[in-house]
Amino acid sequence: MREESVALRVFDRIREVLPEVSRRGDEIEKLRTLPDDLVADLTAAGCFRMLVPHRYGGEELTLAQSLELIEDLSRADASTGWVVMIACSNLMVLGLLPAATFESVYAAGPDVILGGSHAPKGTAVPVDGGYRISGQWPFASGCQHAAWLVGHAAVLRDGERQFMANGMPLMRLAMMPASEVEVVDTWHTVGLRGTGSHDIRVSDVFCPEERTCQLFGAVPTVAAPIFSIPPIAPLALFIAAVAVGCAQAAIDDLVAVVVGGKRPAYGARRVAESLLLQARLGEADAELRAARALIHDEAHKAWSKALAGQEFSLLDRARMRTASSHAVTAATTVADTAYRLAGSSSLYDGSVLQRRMRDIHAITQHAGVGPDFFSLAGALLVGEEIDSMRI
Repeated sequence: MREESVALRVFDRIREVLPEVSRRGDEIEKLRTLPDDLVADLTAAGCFRMLVPHRYGGEELTLAQSLELIEDLSRADASTGWVVMIACSNLMVLGLLPAATFESVYAAGPDVILGGSHAPKGTAVPVDGGYRISGQWPFASGCQHAAWLVGHAAVLRDGERQFMANGMPLMRLAMMPASEVEVVDTWHTVGLRGTGSHDIRVSDVFCPEERTCQLFGAVPTVAAPIFSIPPIAPLALFIAAVAVGCAQAAIDDLVAVVVGGKRPAYGARRVAESLLLQARLGEADAELRAARALIHDEAHKAWSKALAGQEFSLLDRARMRTASSHAVTAATTVADTAYRLAGSSSLYDGSVLQRRMRDIHAITQHAGVGPDFFSLAGALLVGEEIDSMRI
């Protein structure tokens, strides 16, 4: 009961901010980042502590509850939902750091904004006590508001890459204070313009050993249900939640247009009376609800396994991936349908529906929700081996 009352309180606080998020969608896109005062409101509402364990002052929501809130934020504005999603989901990666490091990050309170990039674009040279980190990483969403930024780096010795026993490159994920990281203004894109997903860059920055970890195959050091779930696969569920929220907003926008009395050129009847529109809208609604149900089903299964202390099989992880890829594909189809059905008014830059369409197509380009995960799940279903690091 306590968990339910905490969740309801958090939901109420965050949903109070949603009208303001929605109202400022155009401003967010023009700024190419979230306004500072809006970030302050989101922080006060608890957006950045929704997954943080209770003992560190967080809300410790379940995976499914956090997906629902990310969807709500993305329904108001996809860029806002994306930035909050990235900041929250990076917590799962921080759980791979030494426990003392995790505790130091949250020593001053739970409202820590995390960011960075998992792309293997950096180098890590071992030195006494840690590594010298250099590199430039793309897609560091929300980096201008983050307190800590991570970068994935290949370990070099005498200028040569190091490899693990399985033949994969030896990598370290380095966590660095934002004050030590340069933001490179690269984020000029077709969609999700308000996420501030610029490149980040460091050159020969020292990172202590205790602020680095192995991203793939590492064992979490923090005890909480969220850290009992393998950290990479669930990140795709968060991405899918943004897409589902954005697609729901597109349906909302279409309904507002047609209910408002829109008529086709030279048409005697309102668009809302069109049997074709009604059928396609009903299909889109069903498709989106099915996509939402699938990612929430995976979230509930994962949470139940975590609470029971059960191992996650490769198929469990692959199915989180395929559910996410499927949901993003379905959500994109729904948003495209809404865009087409709304007619020529959607062409203009001032159309919020146009922004939804651009935002959701930006989401489809994320490597974490690509179509290749279906073949991995299929291989497992017929008993073939796969590279476990891919899921």
